[in-house]
Amino acid sequence: MKSTILFPVSVFFLVLLSGAALLRAENPTAVHIQRTMKALEESTAEHPAHLRVMFYGQSITAQAWTREVERFFQEKYPTAVFEFRNAAIGGFESPNLVRSAECDLYPWYPDLLFFHVYGPIDKYEEIVKKTRERTSAEIILWTSHLNGSQDPKKMLLQRDQRSKDILEVAQRNHCMVIDLNKKWCRMLVDNGWEPNRLLSDGIHLNEDGCHIYANMIWEEIVRVPGTEGEPEISGTITEYPADAPCIVKEENGDLTFSFDGNRVVAVSNGMGEGEVTFLLDGEPFADDINLWASTRPSTGPCWMPCINYVGFEKTPVAEDWVLTATEGSSQDGTYLEYKVAGSVTGEDGAGNSKEDFISESGRAVIKSSDIGVTWQFPYFKQELPEDFRITWSTVPMFTDPYLAGPEGERTVIVQNCANGPHKLTVRSESGNTGIAKWIVNAPAKNPDLQ
Repeated sequence: MKSTILFPVSVFFLVLLSGAALLRAENPTAVHIQRTMKALEESTAEHPAHLRVMFYGQSITAQAWTREVERFFQEKYPTAVFEFRNAAIGGFESPNLVRSAECDLYPWYPDLLFFHVYGPIDKYEEIVKKTRERTSAEIILWTSHLNGSQDPKKMLLQRDQRSKDILEVAQRNHCMVIDLNKKWCRMLVDNGWEPNRLLSDGIHLNEDGCHIYANMIWEEIVRVPGTEGEPEISGTITEYPADAPCIVKEENGDLTFSFDGNRVVAVSNGMGEGEVTFLLDGEPFADDINLWASTRPSTGPCWMPCINYVGFEKTPVAEDWVLTATEGSSQDGTYLEYKVAGSVTGEDGAGNSKEDFISESGRAVIKSSDIGVTWQFPYFKQELPEDFRITWSTVPMFTDPYLAGPEGERTVIVQNCANGPHKLTVRSESGNTGIAKWIVNAPAKNPDLQ
């Protein structure tokens, strides 16, 4: 089974004349994204598929080819409702990204993840494994294109270690994998092109390179007839109507929704009356530390976050945080002394960039190894400004109270609870929740996929 590639005119004729065959037989690993593809193929205007798609990685994953892939999805599946997010961070190799994923990737909880990053393969695989453990996302990986100094002929004869590693990670974790490196090499050889022809600076793609990259990805994203998805690998996404047997009305008027998973989404019927409140296994959402997340910290002398990730060891509250550099910091920015404060917590202690920090409340935890701004200032030849600040927020991964919005609106009610059986108490004074159906996400419960 083959797909049509839409090359820009400047590249198309060169490829056509050279006889390069960029189309390839259907990728057998496409079976690992068939829950997504089945939903898209069956989408209608009356019953549209709803898909959250994330691109995550470094600067290559931040480039314009991803927007072309988004357009391909929208044009091929016009009735589907897409939420796209590109959270890639240029320059962040896997040891940094494995930390920033804590605020970028898992809290956003995609249905489909496009992932590519350079750096140590163990940290690369750690992100893949955590995505499996903490979400029900289907995952697409791919091998890297060539930089300007690599020889495509030699790489066709002997695969580079990076490509082999990615293919092995995909196999171990049952991800779809696109061997873009092999296709890229073949294209360059068949056309007699130098590797730099499709690059802007030795590694990043130019406009033609982005077009080809997007098509090499897109041509392999296909429906495999007869497949349903792989719940034992990617977990499940299950819909429950408001009158499902697992939703029981108690004598006091409360509803008890028994579910198995780690995320619950409510879909509005557009006719709710008043607020709806919840308990999870008899306890308020806000008391569970697992139901909170931190946002990505602010940037400093460049586009990268100043701190990879700010965690917490005590249950937080919804608030904004600020880290302020203090007098003992070095002018060149290589050393920070700082104080932190929360908009609710208030002043919460002081630390420095050479030591791990736990705030007095326990609501802010910073590892010294996560403070990247201390190398960013000298690298970008900037001095530390007076009263330099880094900001972030702690936010709930739950909604309480809930007020039903327009028909079809989706609201995350609770996310990141332990992946297993729970009882959700649903309390509505009016008796009309305005909820048409519930959607439950459950990651696979077999983390050892090998």
